[in-house]
Amino acid sequence: MSLKQQTILITGGLGQIGHFLYSILKNSYQICILDNESEAKYNPPDDAFFLKGNILDDEIFAKLPAIDYIIHCAAQISINQSVNEPVFDAQNNILGTLKVLEFARKNNIKKFIYLSSAAVFGQPHFLPITEEHPRNPISPYGLSKYVGEKYVLLYSELFALNSIVLIPFNIYSPLLKEDDPYAGVLSKFISAVKQNLPPRIEGDGKQTRDFIHVKDLALAVKLALEKDTGENRVFNIGSGKAVSVEELAKLVIEISGKDLKPVYVEARIGDIKESYCSTEKVIRILDFKPTIQFEDGLKELYNHIEI
Repeated sequence: MSLKQQTILITGGLGQIGHFLYSILKNSYQICILDNESEAKYNPPDDAFFLKGNILDDEIFAKLPAIDYIIHCAAQISINQSVNEPVFDAQNNILGTLKVLEFARKNNIKKFIYLSSAAVFGQPHFLPITEEHPRNPISPYGLSKYVGEKYVLLYSELFALNSIVLIPFNIYSPLLKEDDPYAGVLSKFISAVKQNLPPRIEGDGKQTRDFIHVKDLALAVKLALEKDTGENRVFNIGSGKAVSVEELAKLVIEISGKDLKPVYVEARIGDIKESYCSTEKVIRILDFKPTIQFEDGLKELYNHIEI
């Protein structure tokens, strides 16, 4: 059977990650997208099967065509919303994941890929963060994504569901907007500089983050999907490099060509000081390496954000 005859279901497939997954997989697979369009970043493509609906709706799964693989991206992704509405967060990220897993179990899905979040780790105990790092989430969002991880791995053990958990670190792409939950410091700095305002650094600017372009995340998913060496494992997906907030502000100013200097304001309570991941495992087992240098990706993002 050719790959094109096999069908991949992408839940939340109209989001930022879903867009790049569709782009990298459409030539090899039939694509099926399930999305409620609440956070859509692009219109449903004509060459994909699109079903508008919510993963919490039991009846929606009966409307799907025959599915071979599932990439589960659908989630409530705002940390702030998870704090304000923890029940809503749990319904979407825990119960929603469980419903997709049940569909996978009952339909003999060949491989299930779950997109988790670096928020599952909480405050780092050591650096770089490995896949074996303790999970101590500090938000309902981080906790709900961690519970999702545990359910996926439990289904692997109980029902022989071939699954892979991927943990993206700080993702970005030209599809980011300033108010996106994923956007964070990148789009805030770019937005300020484009308005000829200095980027505001909270604290001393020594905080570090690990940025990975969503196009590279999509590449990692494709490798996880097609390689037979990663089954029932957990992989960090990041650059493995720490970029400080201070360095980021200076890079944005440099890209803009403007004569600005960052300003320093009071540190944010509860902010994680340092965070970057070990990529040793994903390099060794999936042969994954990012293709987009951060400086190049940042220039692309700067040119796409409109004020």
